[in-house]
Amino acid sequence: MWHKFLLLTAACGLSLSLCAQSAKPSNKKQYTDVFETLAKTPAGSGKVVIKQDPKMKALMRKKLALNDEKAYVTFSGYRVQVYMGNLPKKSKVEAMEREKKIKTKYPDVTSYLTFSSPFWKLRLGDFRVQTEAMVFAQNILSEFPEMTGEVFVVDDVARDVRLEK
Repeated sequence: MWHKFLLLTAACGLSLSLCAQSAKPSNKKQYTDVFETLAKTPAGSGKVVIKQDPKMKALMRKKLALNDEKAYVTFSGYRVQVYMGNLPKKSKVEAMEREKKIKTKYPDVTSYLTFSSPFWKLRLGDFRVQTEAMVFAQNILSEFPEMTGEVFVVDDVARDVRLEK
């Protein structure tokens, strides 16, 4: 029985090694290829052999090139939450109406309408410092006093901000 297993394992290994192909280098910006790096054998260590479809390398290179075109920075910061509701059909509409209302007064402030079951939340801004978010929250309250009791500064752990090139 174990002979059959050993023979099957050897046949699979041989067929996989015959399927390995090398990808042509790209004319675009060259990145350190993780597959090639792992395949290199440093002195005194074992050898790693990776066999995969060449399309996988092409997809990774495409993703790296796409990420290079977008310059994003992720950092911790704060946002001002101006709405949270959990009524099935009404909350989304109310959040969008509130977003429109606030955008008329503050068109440059980024808004984030999210659904995290069962709550719809509307958060505003990308503030690096909590005091900036608190000042903005006070401005919202003075401009829209009917929102008293619903406006909070919240810690939003990570956000992506586009850098201009």
